[in-house]
Amino acid sequence: MSNENIIAGAEEQLAQAQESAGVVMRCLHTAAEAAEASLLLDEVWNVGKAGTTQLEPGLIVALAHSGNYVAGAFDAEDDSLIGVTIGFFGQPLGKMMHSHIAGVRHEQVGRGTGAAMKLHQRLWCLNHGIKQMTWTFDPLIARNAYFNFSRLGVNALDYYEDFYGQMRDGVNEGQASDRMLVSWRLDLPERPPLPEVLEDAEPVFALDTVDGEPRLSDVPRECEVVGVRIPSDIESLRGVDPELATRWRMALRDTFTGLMEDGWEIVTCRRDGVYLLTHP
Repeated sequence: MSNENIIAGAEEQLAQAQESAGVVMRCLHTAAEAAEASLLLDEVWNVGKAGTTQLEPGLIVALAHSGNYVAGAFDAEDDSLIGVTIGFFGQPLGKMMHSHIAGVRHEQVGRGTGAAMKLHQRLWCLNHGIKQMTWTFDPLIARNAYFNFSRLGVNALDYYEDFYGQMRDGVNEGQASDRMLVSWRLDLPERPPLPEVLEDAEPVFALDTVDGEPRLSDVPRECEVVGVRIPSDIESLRGVDPELATRWRMALRDTFTGLMEDGWEIVTCRRDGVYLLTHP
């Protein structure tokens, strides 16, 4: 498929996503826009009590001014800012963008704004000749895992233990900041098809749950599909039982690092919070 057709398809997908979500995506440039974006990110990550901020307005201005990606999602009816996403160029220069942060106001989650933001990033990258995007995400958040693997078709590159160190925002405070690094091919017209082995095979679970507690199990090398189950809502669990949330963090860390070191590859994540892995 030609580059022109790829970009035309990306434009159409973005237009559909914006209409479905009721948002309009725009790049941000001014100091006033950066200040509003900074406040939104602080609200999403609940940083008030920590006395810190996610991204200073001055840094947002500098990123935009130097040609990096800074954009906002605006409500199509009242033009209010409801989401912010920011990325910057990475190595190899001119070929890759790293998406650093994306946040949507809590009361607006679920309307499809996240998809519109990712597709806007994709189109921006393609228009700049960039065909690969990476980002990290918390692999314990089931809705993000499902979106990344099942909706976008990303590839998992690595698992990082406590990637950011101790974080002070209200979302991550008191929890290890483990992250999964994923890569998204931007020049594909649609997500790659899933392997046929997933159609009929029942996964052997390396991580499952018993009465809410994580249970790890060894998996035989010869099995075709491995399942890794995570809680459906780890964010709520952190507030109710942070010690149990920590046990899930450590269990998932042990499971993924062991499986990935042994050559297992994450293929997808189901809506119910089950990762599926195969061994090439």
